[in-house]
Amino acid sequence: MLLKTKKRRCKRKNGFCVFAMKRLIVIFAVFICIGVSSASFISMTPSVSSEKIIQGNNSIINLTLANFGDEAAYDVSASIVMPGGLHANDLFLGRLNPNETYSGKFEADIGENMVPGKYTILLMVDYKDANGHPFSAVSAFSLVIKTVSVSKLTPKINELDLAVTETKELKMSVRNIDNIPHQVTVSMFLPRELSSDISEKTIIVDKKSDKDIAFTVSSFGALPGSNYAIFAVVSYEESGLYYSSFSSGVIHVIEKETLPSWIPIALLLLLVFFFVIYQFRK
Repeated sequence: MLLKTKKRRCKRKNGFCVFAMKRLIVIFAVFICIGVSSASFISMTPSVSSEKIIQGNNSIINLTLANFGDEAAYDVSASIVMPGGLHANDLFLGRLNPNETYSGKFEADIGENMVPGKYTILLMVDYKDANGHPFSAVSAFSLVIKTVSVSKLTPKINELDLAVTETKELKMSVRNIDNIPHQVTVSMFLPRELSSDISEKTIIVDKKSDKDIAFTVSSFGALPGSNYAIFAVVSYEESGLYYSSFSSGVIHVIEKETLPSWIPIALLLLLVFFFVIYQFRK
C-alpha cells in the first residue's frame, strides 16, 4: 500500500509566506527571551553616622548596611580605612539576605596628637556570592575632630571604561577656589578588584585654577559588565587645621571587543534576509 505524503507548500497571504513567517516569529521570540532574561545580583548600600564633632579620644561610628539585591551575600565584613592616628575595629556580619539590613558599631580611637579638622574616612565592605567569588565595595564619609574646617579644594574624577586585560590612565582634576596656592595630597581609593601603580600624589594647585592629574589603573579580578565606585580625596594641613574633601567616580569594566559591535548585528540581519528570500523561492 502506498502512503501518500502531503507536500508542504507555502500558503501566501498578503504577499507573505505563512510558514516562513512562523519560523521568523520563533526566531524573534528566542531573541526576545534572551533580551529579557536577567541574572541575580547583590547590591550593598551602606550608611554611616557619627558625632557631629568629636571632642574626646573615643567615638562610636554607626554602620547600617542593606542588601537591596535579589541574592544573598556571604562572609560579609566591614572595615574602616583611616588616616594615621585613627584606629577602629573591624565588623564581621556573616550572611546578609536580600532586603535584609545590618546595624553595627565601630569603636574609633583618636590619638591625642591628631590635628583638629575635617577628615575623610573610607569604608570597605567585603563579601562573596553563592559561588564563593569575592567582591568589595568602597564608600567615603567625613569625620570632624574638635574643630570644623572647610576645604577650598575639591577633586573631580572622569568616568572610565576599562577592559579586563587593559591598563589605562584614570584622569581627574583638582579645583582650587582659594586666592592662594595650596600644596595638597591627592589619594585614590579603589575596591580590591582594581589596582593602581600608586595610591597618592602630592601636587601644588595655583590660586583660582584647576590642576589635571592621572593615575594608572588596571583590573585585578574585576568582572566584565560591573560598575565600580571609586573615590579621590584631597587633603592638606594649614595653620593648625586639617582640611579634606572627596568626590566619587565610576569605572565600567568591559570585555575586550575584537570586532566592532555593529558587525554581529549586520550579519544577523543578512542571515534573516537570505532566509526570507530562500523561503519565497522554495
